Amino acid sequence: MLKIIINADDLGGFQGCNDAVFELMAKGKISSSTLMANGPFFTDAVMRAKNFHQCSFGVHLNISQFFPLIPDRAFQEFGILDSNGAFRYRKLIIPTGGLIRAIQREWEAQIAKIRDSGITITHIDSHQHVHTRLWMYPILKFICEKFNIKKIRSKFGRHELSRSGHFLKRIVRQVRGVPHRVIQTKMLGLHSTDHFACLGDGLDFLSYKKITADLTIELMCHPGVPHFESDLPTLHSNYESKICSPFRLISYREL
Repeated sequence: MLKIIINADDLGGFQGCNDAVFELMAKGKISSSTLMANGPFFTDAVMRAKNFHQCSFGVHLNISQFFPLIPDRAFQEFGILDSNGAFRYRKLIIPTGGLIRAIQREWEAQIAKIRDSGITITHIDSHQHVHTRLWMYPILKFICEKFNIKKIRSKFGRHELSRSGHFLKRIVRQVRGVPHRVIQTKMLGLHSTDHFACLGDGLDFLSYKKITADLTIELMCHPGVPHFESDLPTLHSNYESKICSPFRLISYREL
């Protein structure tokens, strides 16, 4: 039977996200979420998360938004802080040694903050998928070993769960994902779902394609987060009836 994890990103980043996530968890519509340790509504998220033992909670590693837990000159020098000292998203192409060390310290602090708040960390992913840069993997190896984290989001599924974009572009995305999956599973020893998609693309694919194999899929969503307005009504709808395949909603605990 198909197993689906519906994971809500950005928990702790926005009050609207906190409210939406816990309402949807109470209704059994989502099964997992990842916390932003440097989010302004982190404390509220942690207090409420402890009421949802059936769901999984991971770390949403962040160097793209809000203020760093450990300010470092390398962040400013590389231009990923704004004039107020908060993170801003920038595509990191050629990192320096100083930046790599700063990111590692920041992510160690983010994971430790979530762990020390009493949350059992089941997995990691990241804001803007920054953890999927190839040069990030030594950082991930260090922090996953230090905190005994065994599961990670891989946005590079074994098959393309999307009908959007040109056919050749979808093939290219699949080919580019092969080294990432090899590194994550073989070199880092981390476990991930078989497939990954954003909520809209994933449900669209699953509504016309019947899957009979025993596979796992993560669908990423952002309920209550600005600029992701379509996710909330979709999750409140009877989306389950549109999925062609028999499936069971699971959390990262069961992966």
